This record gives sequence, C-alpha cells and structure tokens, in this order.
Amino acid sequence: MSESKGLQSWWQVHQRIGKGVQVPGWSFSVKFVIEAIGVKTGGGVEVTLNLLRQLAGYRNHRIVALVPDLPPYDEVAGYTDRAIRFPPNVSLIGRHGILSRAVPRICGEERADVLLCLGNFAPATAPCPAVVLLQNAWYLYDEPTAWHRLSLREKLIIAYGRRRLAARSGPAHVIVQTPVMKRRLAALRGGVDAGITVIPTAPPLPPPEQKPASAGSHEPFTFLCLSRYAAHKNFEILLDAAKILRTLPRRPFRCVLTTGPDQHPGARKLLRRIEREGLQELIVNRGPVPRGELAGIFAEADAHLLPTLLETAGLTYGEAMHFGLPILTSDRDFARERCQDAAVYFDPLDAESVAKAMARVMDDADLRARLVANGKRVLATCPAWDEITAQFVEVLERVATGKSVADRKSEAGAPFVHPGEPFRFRSY
Repeated sequence: MSESKGLQSWWQVHQRIGKGVQVPGWSFSVKFVIEAIGVKTGGGVEVTLNLLRQLAGYRNHRIVALVPDLPPYDEVAGYTDRAIRFPPNVSLIGRHGILSRAVPRICGEERADVLLCLGNFAPATAPCPAVVLLQNAWYLYDEPTAWHRLSLREKLIIAYGRRRLAARSGPAHVIVQTPVMKRRLAALRGGVDAGITVIPTAPPLPPPEQKPASAGSHEPFTFLCLSRYAAHKNFEILLDAAKILRTLPRRPFRCVLTTGPDQHPGARKLLRRIEREGLQELIVNRGPVPRGELAGIFAEADAHLLPTLLETAGLTYGEAMHFGLPILTSDRDFARERCQDAAVYFDPLDAESVAKAMARVMDDADLRARLVANGKRVLATCPAWDEITAQFVEVLERVATGKSVADRKSEAGAPFVHPGEPFRFRSY
C-alpha cells in the first residue's frame, strides 16, 4: 500500500504537509490570496495574525496577504510570499472600490487559486473562487438597544453586509466561528446551510504565571471588562448596575474598563457620563491594554464581566478561563455556547439583573472556584491554532479544486439557543 493510501484522513495529510513532509499524491501547490484590508481592530486582528503565522508552515502553498498599513501587520511580510499594504483609513466608497476592483486585479495578476476574505465581504466577481470568514455578529443579530448607539457609517456597513449575506450570489463558501453563527446565517438564507462551515477560533494565550492565587482576593473586589468600546459591548448598563450594587451592604467593588475615548463617539459619551455622575471610583477606565500586559491586568482582577449584546466568538471568554477568573456575562446564545457552565448569566438589558449577578459572585467563594474549574475544562476542549489553520487550509483547498466542503465538526448536543421571538430583522 502506498503512503498516500495508508493515510486515513485529509487531516493526517495536512498535518504532514504542514510540517514540510512530502506526501505522494498530495504534493500539489495552491496559491492563496488572503484579504484582510478592513480588519483593523480587536479580535479580528488577532485571528488574522495567528492564521498567517500558522500558514507560513504550509511550505507547499503560496500566500499573498493584503493587509492595512498598521503596526500590528508589520510582521506579516515574514509569513508570506508577498504582502501588499493598503491605506487604513478609506471611505466606504473607497473600500468598496478596493474590494471590487483592486482585489480581483491582484488575484488575476497572482494567478490565485482561491481568495480568502477575512473582513466579512468578498468581491462580487473575481477570477478565482472566494471564501469569506464572517467575523461581524451584527450581520446576524437584531439588537435595537445597541443599534441606536451606532454611527451612521456603522449602520451603512451593517445594511450592506446583511444584504450581501442574504443574497444567493456571493462567495463560494462562508466560514463562521460557532454553530450559533451557522444557524443564524442559515436562517438569514431561508434555512439553507449549504456552503457554511464552522471553524472555531481561539485567542493567543500567554502563560498564566501572573494570575492571582485566588479570584476574590483583591480589595476592592475588581470586575474586569476587557474590551475596546463598541456599541454592542453595552458598557452603559454597568453604570446603573454599579449604582444599585453600592446601596447593598457588601464589600467594596469596582469595574475596570479598558476603552479609549478615540475608539468610538459612544466611548466619549460613556466616559463623560461616568464623570458627570460621580462614578469614577466604581467605574475605572484604565485605557487600552497592550497584549504584552494582558497577564498583568488579569492578575489585578477577581472576575471577568462582559454585558455584551452580540458576539461571534468572544475571545475574551477564553482569556478569562486561561487566567483563572470566574465569568459573568449576558444570557444570550453566543455566551451560553461558548462558556457553558463556566459563567453566571444575567439579562444584559436589566441593571438589577446585572447587579444581582455581581453580588452573587462577590459573596460566594465556592461559586467562584466552581466557575474557574469549569472554565479550565471548557478551555481544554478548544482546538489549538495549528488545528484551526488545518481546517482553513482544507476548506481553501477544496474550494480551489472544486470539491464540496462539508462541516466536519459534530454538533451533537446542540448548544443553548436563547428563547424568544423567531429570528428576524427590523428596520430602525
């Protein structure tokens, strides 16, 4: 039996090819153009950089990366055959022009076999098949509370994205990060889930050497809200929750934010409101935290608090589990699926519900310990980035060669789906 026939799965082949081992019958080369021009902040940047780092090991394939001209992407040239950088600040019309004209032209010049778009959109036409990674949960969620906090630019982008995703024509394949996102995208497409693959993601996790000896050891008790400001993060509810919690006879507490006033008009409004209402001791804004200081800020916290209204993957949940913090978060489908029994859940639109959850975690040391232990178990089931990348490569190779792509992940034991009205969008 030849070596290629002896390999029992596509996965085994990828593991060997990715390590530079030539496998008879599988030594073909595919040229990937990876477009991340619109991926400029937050978890999307981490996903892009991790993927490109891992793809550098697939030496039988060629990689051309299209990225914004921003410092985090300085390292990309070392992972790719060619890196093309684009101005980071362009108008919506300019971005549409780049996607519809420049990207297809580059694909043609490079003779690309497949285009991977990491910024939610693909060109309407391209000289090769296109795969899209959907990283913006707004295209699949209906949240009127957060919608009214969005800028006009954000609303236009969301409207554009929803229309493109709902259309029958579009990318050859869509990759989503959770089964929840797959179900929601299928619902948007009239119940059709063909052409959608679930590939989970994971945050880059430094050693947890600086984590606190035990969550709950700080005075005041510190809730960490680790995130850039975004309308859907719903930090506004924390101000009302803090007012309720300070009236209760419990230990001192504070909520630490990591937002910057330049991140969004809503961030400036939030910070001004904290000062106007005299909540600076309860709601402390530390400002943006570089990744190199991540372990330190988790070491200063007793719990991770995230009142978000929508997410695709929620990378900070994994970070909190890694650093041994109990999690308090929204009672929504994405959070239930990601955190399972490693979190205390609350209604993110009800300040009293948030305050009660905070009080419960502050008061109950056994609960905190149980949540931390459950978090370690949940995190242990998450794939590593070499496994995640191998799944991306499998999808790209199959699309490039015209083969059908089937989601290989079992969805036995369907995750929690938040009860309520049937899924639909409203106009505001």
